[in-house]
Amino acid sequence: MNYELKDGAGKNHWEGFSGEVSMADPMDPGDPMTTKPAARPDLNRIYEPIAAEIEEVERRIQAQMATYNGVVGQLMGHVSRFAGKRMRPSVCILAGKSLGRVTDVHYDVAVVAEMIHNATLVHDDVLDGADTRRNISSVNHKWGTDISVLFGDYLFAKAFALCAAIPSRDVLLTMAETAKVMCLGELLQSVHRYNFNISEAEYIDIITRKTAYLFGSCAELGALASGAEAEVRETMREFGTDIGIAFQIVDDWLDLIGTEREVGKTLGTDLDKGKITLPLIGLFPALPERRRKELQEFISRPSGDDKRRAIVELLESTGVKGYALDRAEVYIRSAREKLGVLPRNAYRDALECLADYVTYRNH
Repeated sequence: MNYELKDGAGKNHWEGFSGEVSMADPMDPGDPMTTKPAARPDLNRIYEPIAAEIEEVERRIQAQMATYNGVVGQLMGHVSRFAGKRMRPSVCILAGKSLGRVTDVHYDVAVVAEMIHNATLVHDDVLDGADTRRNISSVNHKWGTDISVLFGDYLFAKAFALCAAIPSRDVLLTMAETAKVMCLGELLQSVHRYNFNISEAEYIDIITRKTAYLFGSCAELGALASGAEAEVRETMREFGTDIGIAFQIVDDWLDLIGTEREVGKTLGTDLDKGKITLPLIGLFPALPERRRKELQEFISRPSGDDKRRAIVELLESTGVKGYALDRAEVYIRSAREKLGVLPRNAYRDALECLADYVTYRNH
């Protein structure tokens, strides 16, 4: 796929670029495993085969959130309003159902995964200084940094208290490793702030740790709890990791391209905090050296309302706006291919549709 840079396009400070960035076309339109659906997949329809199980997961999550009074109860109630797409629990349940029946271990893993995810959201909003999450005030904005950090820690601790009660040492060890890897990913991301030389491979390593590893664990443990052999469990981990990488690439793309009304959270925080994400990694090589340095100096400036708008105009004027989404598609294709280890049934079909949804979503 060629990205041809258009001379004189755009209305920003860096007008008049020329050059070309080329990469092999990652998608073969003739391959049925890579052909995208004609319309955006509907998440509610994807979840239809496991509607009863998702309802039970939701009941158990709410039961965990509703056992507190006072300030902790208020915090729990507030975080329960962050309920999003429930993709991590759904990956676990669908993996399990595709291979057999769903057990209490599946439900427990789903609840633990969502609680770990919520803890990371609380901490992320502190690190990013975000005011909004799911179109409501972030915990950080409402209660401040100290309480947010401690509450996020508490959610992590509660998740592992629940995990310790699961009668499976493999589940406990996997989730403990997952938390460690996720924390390291966040640490590495902070270390690389304003590192304009970060490579795509380094970026992928970071998002694999901080986001995709939990998706992989949910898919692997869903298969494990249904009695799958080691090879199937490992392949399902790879499936979850692939869609998790694509999910974070799209998330980083939306932080630049999306609207706060649709995405439901404060946008532009990656730029403001110096996080060099894939859209920028794809943009830098498209620019002459002088222009690239000007762009990097611009990103290093204090926060401003015009920063995200200027970057979007630059992505459009250079023709590389779609680079990140093209890379996400590569991981979605890989994920779909992994599902060949599962028997063909409605649950495997739902996992395929869920993979497609990742690159179609706008929030």
